Amino acid sequence: MTALAHYVLMQASAVRFHFGALLFSVLLAAFAVLFYLHFTYRKVLRAMYRSILRAQEGILCPVSTRHSPDRLLHRIVSDHNLLMSRLGSTFTEMEGCQKRVIAERNRNEAILHSLPGALICVDGDLRVSLSSRQAEELFGFPRDVLLGRNLFDLLALDKSSLEMMRDAFLYEQPIVNREILLHVGGNARYFALTLSFFKSVSLSETGAVVIIVDISEYKHLQERIYTVEKLAAIGQLAAGVAHELNTPLGNIIGYARLMDEPGVGARQAKKYTQIILHETKRCARVVDDLLNYARRDHCQLEVCELNAVVKDVVDTIVDCQGKRYEVEISFYPGPELSVKGSPGQLDIVLVNLMLNAIQATAGGNNPRVTVKVLEQGEYEATVIVEDNGPGVPPELRRRIFDPFFTTKEVGKGTGLGLAISQAIVTKLDGGLQYDSTFQQGARFVLALPLAQPSRAVTHVS
Repeated sequence: MTALAHYVLMQASAVRFHFGALLFSVLLAAFAVLFYLHFTYRKVLRAMYRSILRAQEGILCPVSTRHSPDRLLHRIVSDHNLLMSRLGSTFTEMEGCQKRVIAERNRNEAILHSLPGALICVDGDLRVSLSSRQAEELFGFPRDVLLGRNLFDLLALDKSSLEMMRDAFLYEQPIVNREILLHVGGNARYFALTLSFFKSVSLSETGAVVIIVDISEYKHLQERIYTVEKLAAIGQLAAGVAHELNTPLGNIIGYARLMDEPGVGARQAKKYTQIILHETKRCARVVDDLLNYARRDHCQLEVCELNAVVKDVVDTIVDCQGKRYEVEISFYPGPELSVKGSPGQLDIVLVNLMLNAIQATAGGNNPRVTVKVLEQGEYEATVIVEDNGPGVPPELRRRIFDPFFTTKEVGKGTGLGLAISQAIVTKLDGGLQYDSTFQQGARFVLALPLAQPSRAVTHVS
């Protein structure tokens, strides 16, 4: 019994020893695992910490995930690397945007300083917020002094220009190329001012851009051109007087020669004398009308009966130029129409149109010129002068009203007849044009405003 008990005790001691050794082994293994996890976690966290520090300096580096001991740490490292990657993309995009902004700023600066005039931006208080190099040179201030100055203090406008600018800012009305006078360096110079408005970043305040371009040289050039135009007008007037006087003077010479022919009775001589007197008065009217045209005076409000004026011109042309060139001239009067304009003005236009038509048909087969008076609506009368000549070639039609353009031989035309005629008709608020749809020759349509609107009769059925 004692030996058995002793054996059992020895076996129990051996079991306790083995259990203690096993427990120690398990605890040792657990401690080793915990130490490994601690070491690995610390290593990974240190790597992440170093990565964050380098990211603060702008260097983005991912952390290796090969030593991640568990899924949670692996996920943290993956999220950290994803964050670094996205930060890298963001930094790259920001860098690109920054480069584009710098390039755009440089481009805008180049445009701003290459403008032909001075540019100023003002805020809602009319104080300068941006200026170009030309503005600094114009006003004689460096940029830092120019910024913050009041626009009206800089410009020092006269009363009319000041009121214009105040109204523009009050009602936000743009200004385009308005001429202003500024005193620069003690000298008065002309400038073209352009003003436009824009909304600020907050959209609650309105700013403005002012562009000022020096046009003093242009003004001086314009004055010189006006002087040249006056000289050209004098030359054109002289040529026009000679051109318009040729026809009545030719009629006077022709009828004077007819009076010297034998067999001319007293009655016929009296008729020729009246025609010569009429043509002489016409010469005086031609000179007066051309002088008024050259001076660009306003037309006097004269009224004449259109059929009577046209008939007088047709009769004169028939008796002289018509017989000379053997051209048949037909006249178809219209209703009684009173039009604006003097007989002398309309004489010049009608004689030019009829002489051109006669000279275009002379020598052809059955030469014929037709003159018609028509009423066009309630406010306009028209005179149609057409012939059966060759007409005007299409390539020349756009030039027939140009001064000094003629299709006649050298020495037979000045090219002023249609130009002067159109100018006279335009001053009467009428129109003169070539009818390109007419195919049997040439047709000119003279439109004249009625002195009083005609009263159309309405028939009630």
